[in-house]
Amino acid sequence: MSLRDQLAERDRAVGSQGDASRRMLLTGATIVTMGPPGVVRGDLLLRSSTIEAIGPGLADQVGQDAIVIDASGTIIVPGLIDSHLHAWEGQLRGVAPDADFGEYMSITHGGLALHYRPEDIAIAELLSAAQAINAGTTTFIDNSHNSRSRGHSDAAIEALLSTGIRAVYAAGSAQVGDHEGQLPADLLRLREEYFSSGQDLVTLRMFNVMPSVEQWRFADEHGFDLCAEMGFWVPDVEKLGESGLMRPGHTYNHCSGFSDAMWGAIADSGAAVNLVPRSDSQYGLGGFSPVLQADRHGIQIGISSDNELSYAHDMFAEMRTLLTVQRGLSFAAEYGGEADVPPRYGVEDVLRAATVGGALNTGRQAEIGTIEVGKKADLVVIALDQVTTRMFGSDIGAVVNCGSPAVVDTVIIDGKIRKWGGELVGVDYDALARSGEASRSHLLERYGVTEDDIRAGLRVAAES
Repeated sequence: MSLRDQLAERDRAVGSQGDASRRMLLTGATIVTMGPPGVVRGDLLLRSSTIEAIGPGLADQVGQDAIVIDASGTIIVPGLIDSHLHAWEGQLRGVAPDADFGEYMSITHGGLALHYRPEDIAIAELLSAAQAINAGTTTFIDNSHNSRSRGHSDAAIEALLSTGIRAVYAAGSAQVGDHEGQLPADLLRLREEYFSSGQDLVTLRMFNVMPSVEQWRFADEHGFDLCAEMGFWVPDVEKLGESGLMRPGHTYNHCSGFSDAMWGAIADSGAAVNLVPRSDSQYGLGGFSPVLQADRHGIQIGISSDNELSYAHDMFAEMRTLLTVQRGLSFAAEYGGEADVPPRYGVEDVLRAATVGGALNTGRQAEIGTIEVGKKADLVVIALDQVTTRMFGSDIGAVVNCGSPAVVDTVIIDGKIRKWGGELVGVDYDALARSGEASRSHLLERYGVTEDDIRAGLRVAAES
């Protein structure tokens, strides 16, 4: 019996809401650990939120009350990690499939963002989390740069906490129009109200769209890690590299157009970097992600999706795009006679970026990113009985080159099943989608445009 059929017959509530100390055993899987000992054929034993054992023959270690799942015919990988997502835009999915960066800014920050109510933020977060979990993403860094008021920030955090996804909530100011201007000072209140209770599924950071020495000093003085949009568009960005403030606990998105000295400063500082393969080319943020520069400086990158304005969240698509971009740039550099061309990526390299590299970006690499005893039970089970994955001759190749949300059979986050037998657990997605559609209609109406207006505007811009 396939895992899909098996899980469909079980009581889904047992996996998602059962006794927290109850063990769960997945048997007979191909386990891609992304750490020692590599790829294992065997069993995976979970207790509560952590991984207890990996290897063959673990059934003897569990009692009759354990949940035992026959996972033969599947590949289990660490939960995928999106290192940079603007989750507040969840209801805008696919509104502008042909947008460039200027159009993105006009549609979002210069237009629809101005009309977000706290409830719109909450709906967006719920939609983004559901989309991510469905696609095998167990953690994302939520770069929330439409925090128009304290109520908007509260709504985002409370929504995230309700979803069961692991997240970093990085609070950032709204970019355009009237807003309270409560950040960064409000970070102190948020930490006290939401992040002092001991829950560790969602953590808090500062987010900078236009980072500055002053912002980074605030973070240091008050004990905050941070995320920042980094690239040639940031005024005096190279001075940040000379500031002495770069450090572990910083996460930098994009990193386009940097000098070799800037890359060296990042590498020396221990800060984390994530590249955005689809967004960088879609929106024209440097054309292609600067993966060779990161490789030359020995930086283990993460991958991120940025937003869903033009495409759906899908870390499999990000991995394949990164693989194509890195190999294409490497071939071009080699054919152009360049020296010191980094080795071409294989499928394992991009899966490492989406797991190990993502964990580095969250600052939680001791807990997530690999399948190891003692780490958090954040796992994705890939079905090998699907048309795209069946008969594929490589385990990791099947995940990267044939993977999609459709072959994500089961998702476990913090030891709890969040997707089961191909379906989200505990989510009435039809009702959620209707809420998202109503929210989007409200925002469009307040802005005074329709979706057709947006697409027509993009066509006119493209033709002019």
